[in-house]
This record gives sequence, structure tokens and C-alpha cells, in this order.
Amino acid sequence: MSPLLLIAFTLVLAFVAAPRLAGASWVLRAPRLALTTWLVGSCAVVASSLLTGLNLLLYWDRTHDLVSGAWHFCLDSLLGRHDAPAQVAAVVGLLTVAGLCYRMGLGITRLAAAQRARRADLRMLVRLAGIPSLVPGATVVRHDQPAAYLMPGKTTDIVITSGAVDQLRAPELHAVLAHERAHASGRHYHLTHWVRFLVQAFPGVACFRLAKRQVERLVELCADDTAARSAARIDLARALVTMARPVSADSGLLAAGGGDSLERLHRLLTPPRPLTVFARACVAAGVAAVAVAPLALAMFDRYVSWVPDALSL
Repeated sequence: MSPLLLIAFTLVLAFVAAPRLAGASWVLRAPRLALTTWLVGSCAVVASSLLTGLNLLLYWDRTHDLVSGAWHFCLDSLLGRHDAPAQVAAVVGLLTVAGLCYRMGLGITRLAAAQRARRADLRMLVRLAGIPSLVPGATVVRHDQPAAYLMPGKTTDIVITSGAVDQLRAPELHAVLAHERAHASGRHYHLTHWVRFLVQAFPGVACFRLAKRQVERLVELCADDTAARSAARIDLARALVTMARPVSADSGLLAAGGGDSLERLHRLLTPPRPLTVFARACVAAGVAAVAVAPLALAMFDRYVSWVPDALSL
């Protein structure tokens, strides 16, 4: 029963909960809570999938269970205990799974290598062309396009172009730097790398692509909120208008002009009401339930078999 429950839980998260969360309006009122929800949900999908496989390995002999029975049938087919069509189907299924695992591993390795090489090239360019002393806390590179980026790595460096220095007023420049520092302090690059890893590892899973878009959107909103504590919202909004331009999702950089610029601009100029304490508590309880659900469902069979024995004592 546990594998079947885990599969059902995974499908509900992927095809019901994820689309509804993406369209929820409350996320604009509590982006940090929404970001946590997406991260916990994506981890729960991965965990429940892994626990499904682990349950099949540990309890493969439970042929009365639907999922375990299917697994047992495949094993028998591979051992030649069924007719030829069943054996062919089992071999094809095994080769398909092996091919997918190989492709995922290869894709993840290539993604990590490409990002490391890209960041190394960018750091080399910044070291060669940067002007560290022009703006405190940032490295300035000569470029007419106003832009600011956070370059992740062993050290997180803020890079800002000379175009931004020339076109932004001092309060606006301060707001931009506060936004980038918020990305650094919030470790947002780790969060975006996690969802990009999921998309690379499972390219056909729509919920991971949706999670990637939403996490990249929400980290910008979280950085805006943090920056607004030390800078005026109007200054950050003006800087956003000046610097807004498309940013490559594969660049590995967090840009001050990234995300949905119109949504960010509207939210900066007309801040939404925060969620009530009760609403936050309800969402937090749901997130906690999702976090523990995979392990609880994996132990369901053992718990159910233990209850009658306990009641009979």
C-alpha cells in the first residue's frame, strides 16, 4: 500500500497542488512563505519518488500490493518465468530506465561544468575590466547598458556597470546594491540552482519547470522586500525601470532587473497587505504536512500492521 500512496501523493503534488500554487494570489503578500512552499514541495516530490523505489526494493515480495505486484511481475519476466512478449516488455522497460538515468547524470554533469566555466569566465572579465573603488561594495565594469548582477561562487561579488553608475541617482544606486545584497544574504543562488538541477535532471516533468519559473520569480520579490527596509521603494522602482531588460535564465546570475519587471514594479509602488497571522499559520501547517508526508506514507504499512497488534494486547 505504501508505494501506491506515495505515487498518488506525488501525482497530486505535481499535477494539482503545483498549478494551483502558481496561480495563487497570496504569494505576492508572502513571497518568502511561498518560496518555502515551492522548495518543500519540490523536495517532497523527489523524496516520495525515491521512497517509492526504496519501498519496492525492501518489500518486493509483497505481491498482494498493486505496485509491488507489478514490480514482481517485471522481475519474473526478466527471469524467464513469463512468455516472450512479457520478457521483451520488461527488457525494454529496464533499458529505458537505464537510459533515462544515464541521460540525467550526463545532463547534470554538463550543466554543472558549463555553469562553473561561465562563472570563471565572468570572474576573469571582471578582474580584468573591473574598477573596484568606484562604488563601495561592488565592482564596476565599463558598459553602457545599466545592469547589476550577483555572481555566486566561493565569494559572492556584486558587479555593476558604468552605465548604471552614470544613469542612476545615488538613492537608486543604493537601492540596487541593497537588492543584490539581499540575494547574497538569502543564498538565493543556491535555491535557483536547486530548481535548475531538477529541470536538468527531469526535463519532462512539468511541475519542476513550473517550480523553476516560480522560484526565480519569488527570489526577486524577496530581495525587493529586503531592499525596501533600507531603501525607499520609489527609488528601487525607478532603478528597476532604468535597468529592466531580459536576463538569461541559464546565466547563473541574479540581476537587479530580473524576474517579472511589471509585477515587481506594481508591487513596489502599491505594496500588498501582508498575510494575516492565521493565514500564515495555515500555510505553514500545510507546508509542514507536505514535508513529513513522504516519510509518513513510506511507513504506512508498518504502522497499519502495528495498530491491530497493539489493540489486541
